[in-house]
Parts: sequence; structure tokens; C-alpha cells
Amino acid sequence: MTTFWITLVGIILFAGVANAQSSKKTTQAHATVIVSTTSDKAFNYIVPVDLSHIFKKYKRFPAIIKTDENEAWIKPGLTRTVYFEDGTTAKESLLTVVQSKSFSYQIENFTSQMRFLAKRVEGSWLFTELENGQTKIEWTYKVIPKNVAARFILKSFILKDLNGLLNNALLVIKSDLENGK
Repeated sequence: MTTFWITLVGIILFAGVANAQSSKKTTQAHATVIVSTTSDKAFNYIVPVDLSHIFKKYKRFPAIIKTDENEAWIKPGLTRTVYFEDGTTAKESLLTVVQSKSFSYQIENFTSQMRFLAKRVEGSWLFTELENGQTKIEWTYKVIPKNVAARFILKSFILKDLNGLLNNALLVIKSDLENGK
């Protein structure tokens, strides 16, 4: 009978880990803003933006203080280390860039507590030109959890703050774009 229970628990844990890693089971933060500028101008400002300018401390998330890129952050394949005010780091890789339309990246190799929860974060931006010179900007963070327990913690305790972090960054970006920075 003990073997039965051990096998059952093993199957449940294995299924849970596999389930946590499927795209349907990711933890996702999403932020949207409409700015009074063209998609080309918004795109060209945002892709290479100084992360320390837009990512200030927000609840449990420390501010970004610098990155170490060696060239303008506009070409797929580039990587950089992101440094946070609490001394932790993460590696960011630019995956795709479609001029004035979208770009995507991933963040991994966390040295913060996030290393226990997430395999990586997949970020994407979408720019949609609207009528009357406005642009809709959509920003999505998909957090790929390490396991079922991590997914639960992310959804229960981290997701709300992550949404706040993204929305605060978009407010800075909107202000910059609409005030001529």
C-alpha cells in the first residue's frame, strides 16, 4: 500500500511540474497605455530606454540601477546584465525586433529570490497605431514558474505587484513621450 501512495504522489508532482511549465499555466502581467505619439516614435524611444529611468522601487521589487550593454539595445541577439538596487542581477536577452510594431526579450539567471520561483520571464511589447496620431502600447510579462508551488506563490503574492511595476513604468514612458523627451 505504501508503494501505491508513493507512486500516486510522484505522478501528481510530475504532472504538476509539467503543467506549471505549459504556456497556459504561466503567470502573466499585462499593462496597456495609449500615448499621443506615433508608433515609430514610441518604439524608437522604448526599445533602448534606460531601465533605471523607468523601473523605480515598487513594493517588493527593487529599482534597477544600471545595465551593462555595450551597444544600443535595438538588435536581436544582444544580452545585458540588469543590476538592481539590492545587489541582485538578472540576464536579459533581446529576442525579436520588428520596427515600429513589436519586440520581445527574456529575463533569466536571477540572483534574487525570484530564482526560486521562475525559470525565466518572457517580455513582449506590441505597438498599434491608432487614429489621430495615437499609439496603443501593450506590454506583457509571462513568468515561467519552476513548479506548481512557485506558480501558486507567483499568482497569489507577486502578480499584483508585477502589474503595478509595469503600469508605473508605462506612466513614466507616457509622460516622457508626451512631454517631448
